[in-house]
Amino acid sequence: MKNFKNLFLLALAVGSMSLTSCLHILEEVTVKKDGSGTYKMTLDMSEIKSMMEMFKGMAPDSLSGDSTGVDMEIDSDSGDNGMSEMGQQLSGVASSLKGISGLNNVKEINDTTSFNFGYSFEFANVDALNKAMKVINKEKYDSKVDEVFKFNGKSFERLATGDLGEEIKKALAENEGEDADAEGGMEMMKNFFTDMTYKQVYHFPDREVKKSSNSLSELSDNGHTLTITLKPFDEEQQKQKVNVGTVVKLK
Repeated sequence: MKNFKNLFLLALAVGSMSLTSCLHILEEVTVKKDGSGTYKMTLDMSEIKSMMEMFKGMAPDSLSGDSTGVDMEIDSDSGDNGMSEMGQQLSGVASSLKGISGLNNVKEINDTTSFNFGYSFEFANVDALNKAMKVINKEKYDSKVDEVFKFNGKSFERLATGDLGEEIKKALAENEGEDADAEGGMEMMKNFFTDMTYKQVYHFPDREVKKSSNSLSELSDNGHTLTITLKPFDEEQQKQKVNVGTVVKLK
């Protein structure tokens, strides 16, 4: 999990400059009745970008020696570079997915203007989708995941494996355990991620959702779209022990 941990330690450095999390992750899956479809993962850091743009317009005196007694030095160029590096590490999967049977049109999302990063691809069937997820989880998060999705025509299942929110928590816990002196930094990291959202959106253009086992499920598009919004560091959701897993019955 070394690469993943370093990725989010970089986020802390950027977040400490913006003083806000404003990090949103979107996992979007479209599944047709024959099992083919599209997958898209996006890391949206546009709100951090906007905050840093605001800092650029501030007078230097307003960014140091404030009433809290904390001196801040904002290096906007290093912040932009840090966010770009973080996003590019996440989006760089195209070469790894080449050669996987059943995948097509693999694209990287690398928008350095609005700071949206990620990847998308088309899959011929859910087996091909799971092969892609296995590669991505191993390469990006050093996590062994053999199966993430199931589909038999009448039901669709998103297993609790490959949960990006849980991977973030593990990365933070691992770093805290390695360095006792990092306790203050880890608390800052957790505060940085407090308002982070991890949203899963499932589209079923040929079917309607009858019911979903996940308590956070919301239906739209006349029952053709299911949305689950997780807040991995939200205390209330943690008490409910919610996760990404869901079994969706289809009409």
